Amino acid sequence: MRLISERYLPPTNASFLRAIGPSSPIITWLISGPQPQPASIVRKLLLHTQTRKRTLVLAIFSTTLMAAVVAATTGAIWAMVWLAVELGFGAARYSALAALQRDEAAGRPGNAVLPLYLGMSWAICYGIGCGLCAISGEWLLILMAGIFISGLAGGISSRNSGTPRYGITLIYLLGTPYSVAMVLSPLPYMYIVGLLVPIWGLGMALVLLENYEVLLNLFLSERKNRRLANYDSLTGLPNRVLKRQRFERLLRGADAAGHQPLTVFCLDLDGFKSANDRFGHAAGDAVLVSVAERLRSSVREQDQVFRVGGDEFVVLLPGTRTDDAAPVAQRIIAAIAEPFELAGHGRLDIGVSIGAATFPNDGATVDDLLRAADIAMYQAKRQGKGRFVASSLTGTAARPPAPATANLALPSRRRALESADRWPKRQLQSLAKATEIRITAHPQIPAGS
Repeated sequence: MRLISERYLPPTNASFLRAIGPSSPIITWLISGPQPQPASIVRKLLLHTQTRKRTLVLAIFSTTLMAAVVAATTGAIWAMVWLAVELGFGAARYSALAALQRDEAAGRPGNAVLPLYLGMSWAICYGIGCGLCAISGEWLLILMAGIFISGLAGGISSRNSGTPRYGITLIYLLGTPYSVAMVLSPLPYMYIVGLLVPIWGLGMALVLLENYEVLLNLFLSERKNRRLANYDSLTGLPNRVLKRQRFERLLRGADAAGHQPLTVFCLDLDGFKSANDRFGHAAGDAVLVSVAERLRSSVREQDQVFRVGGDEFVVLLPGTRTDDAAPVAQRIIAAIAEPFELAGHGRLDIGVSIGAATFPNDGATVDDLLRAADIAMYQAKRQGKGRFVASSLTGTAARPPAPATANLALPSRRRALESADRWPKRQLQSLAKATEIRITAHPQIPAGS
C-alpha cells in the first residue's frame, strides 16, 4: 500500500557539469552565483556572458590599439611582444566565441568554458602590460594604462553580469599589476593611485553583483512563466501543450529512423470522479499527485508522461511496439490498482483504462495516433475497470470514430461528449450526427435517460 505524498517535487535538472561543458572546480566556482541555481539557469547566464560578439570585438580593437600605441611610442621589445600577444589572444577569443555561437545555433552544446580560460589568460597578460607602462615612468603611458583599465572594467561589469565571480576576477587580474607598479613607482604621490585601485575594483564588483541580480531575476521569471505554460501546476507533469510538441518531435525522429515504432497510451482513471465528489477536491488532488508518481515509476526514463485533463493522462513510449507495450500497460494498471491511503478518509480503490496506438501501423500523424488510442481507451472502459486495449489488435484505427461511438451506451456517449475537446471538429460533427441517429431510431428511450 502506498501513502500519498504531501507535495510532488519535479525531477531535478541535468547535472551541472553536463550543462556547462568540461571544466575544472575553479571554473565551476567562478561561473556560479552567490546562491545555487538550476543548471539550465547557470548555462543561460554563462551563454549570455560569452556570446556577446560586438562587445568582444570592440574590446579586442581597443586593447590592440593600446598595445600598438605603446609599441609605436616606445619601440621597446616588451611592447612589441605585448602587441603580438594581444593579436594572438584577440584571434583566439573571437574564434572560440564564433565556434560557440555556431554550435548553439545548430542545437549542439558548445564549449562555453574555453572562452573563460582565454579571457583569464588575456587579463593576466594585459594587466602585466599595463603594469610595465606604469613602471616606464612615461606620463602618457601611465595615463593611458589607467584609462584603459578603467574602461575595460566598466565593460566587464556589463558583459559579465551573468557570471559575477568571473567578472570580478577579470577586473582584479587587470588592475593588480598596475596597482602594484603605482605603489612602487618613484614618481611622487603615485602610491595613492595604486592604493585606490583595489577600492575602485570593489565598487565595480558591487555593480557586477547588482547587474547579476537583475539578470537572474529576469531569467528565473522567464523560466517560471515557461513552466506555468507547459507543465501541470498540480502534478508537475508536462501538459497538453508540451505533449504535442514532444510527440511531434518523437514522431519526426521515428520517421527519420526508418519508421521506428512509437506507442502512445491514452489513460483515463476509473472511479475517480465519484471518489472526488465523495471525499472532496483536496483528496482528489492528492490522489492525482500520487497517480502521477506511480505512472513515472512504472515507465522507463526515456518514456514521457503527460496530464492532459482532469483524470486523463498520456504516455509516450519511443521505440516500443504494440506487443512490448502490453506489459507496460499491465504494470501501470497494477500500480494504479494499489489502494490509496487518504488521511482522515481511509483507503481508496480506483483503476485505470488504457488505450494504445502505435506508429506507423495505427497512424502517421499525431492526430491520427491520439484518435486511435482514444477510441481504444473508450473500448477498454466498456470492457470494465482496469483494462488495456491496443488499437492494432482491435482494428479501431481503420474505423471512423462516429460509428464506434454510436454503439456506446448513452452514459458512455455523454462522457465522450464531455471530453469533446480532444476530438477534431469534423469528428465531433460525426459523433453528434451518430448520436442523433441513434435517438431517432429508438424513440422508446425515455427522455433524459
